[in-house]
Amino acid sequence: MQINENLCNNAYRKIAKLLTKASDLGMDLSGDGHADENQNSGHVYLFLEDYNFSLFISLGSDEVQALWYSSVDGEEIEIEVGEMSLSDLESWASDLDIKSDEADHA
Repeated sequence: MQINENLCNNAYRKIAKLLTKASDLGMDLSGDGHADENQNSGHVYLFLEDYNFSLFISLGSDEVQALWYSSVDGEEIEIEVGEMSLSDLESWASDLDIKSDEADHA
């Protein structure tokens, strides 16, 4: 996993929080992925290729959220992670994958 090296201290603090949450969830951090700040939105995110969702913290917040992105139509859906388990997040994202595929084939 790669981490952008040209970020402000607040972005690094949020990346540390995302990595901690991912580890607490039991996510495998050894695969391909990256942590960075989206220059357009200000969101700090953790993307890991082994999962069909990303974790992020939005600008002006400290709450970890998950983002699902449709590769079919570009739709994005966010959810607050809170006390969700990794299994809960994977089920949430998988259900959205299925709905997106069904809509694409309708």
